[in-house]
Amino acid sequence: MFAALASALVLASAPQDGPPAAPAQEQPAGQLDDVLVDGRRLEDAARAFIEEVGAPPPGTRPGRWNSEICVSVTGMQPRFAQLMIDQIARRALDVGVDVEAPGCRPNVVILATDDGRALASSLVEDAGLGFQPAHSSTNLTRSALRRFRTSRAPVRWWHVTIPVLVATGEPAIAFKGQPAPTVTVRDASRLRSNIRYDIGWVVIVIDMSRTGNASFGALSDYVAFATLTQLDATADTSRDDTILNLFEENRQVTGLTAWDRDYLSALYTSRTDRATVGQQLNDLVRSLTDIRRSSVEAGD
Repeated sequence: MFAALASALVLASAPQDGPPAAPAQEQPAGQLDDVLVDGRRLEDAARAFIEEVGAPPPGTRPGRWNSEICVSVTGMQPRFAQLMIDQIARRALDVGVDVEAPGCRPNVVILATDDGRALASSLVEDAGLGFQPAHSSTNLTRSALRRFRTSRAPVRWWHVTIPVLVATGEPAIAFKGQPAPTVTVRDASRLRSNIRYDIGWVVIVIDMSRTGNASFGALSDYVAFATLTQLDATADTSRDDTILNLFEENRQVTGLTAWDRDYLSALYTSRTDRATVGQQLNDLVRSLTDIRRSSVEAGD
């Protein structure tokens, strides 16, 4: 299914002649992100942020990469594509996600275009199973897929998450057209599950005609954030200090914020085998709260 998707992506993409945006700009040494002060308790702010930005498939727990990522960027001049790949790799390595060497089979497919709506729609038409490989647990709803196709957003994404057995890493569900796997349950517990949720692949479409004045460095960080975590495309982050406000008017966003970095750290250090959605959410909230407290004490 992913091979069919990859083929469709290659056929649908075409390199651009001009540069996609300004080159990446490094944040000056010693410059700190603004601290969000809004009167909320830190734990309440952490929970609100997690619940607002996260979007795992219905009935599942937050997923993450538990395998190496292989990033492909098309539709840009090679030097800009490599800049974006390098930035995503840096952000991935920062949270402990390994990155495969050049020549690998992509599971992070990023396409730049001047008509994101048309490209996204054609991708879904040509590689339907690549976007909805199972009847449940692997992807968001049909309405979310429709939004992916028709959105006017500068950047859109679609994650496919695979429920896998914690002990073996083997898929724990049946894909469309395939027989159901045999799932052996061991160590049944009210606190621990035999299933975790791995991001299997992600497709990201960048509409360069809508990225405005965003620097290429900030855009690369935005794409990196969408690569490493399941994000809600309809999230209201107006109250939050996050890269997701990059395309909002009157917001100065130069890259991943302290909240973004700490959220990713919490996601990739918290346990993935909690028995319920609520338990894993609480664990993630505790992790983010502790990490944010440490960051604030350190002045970040």
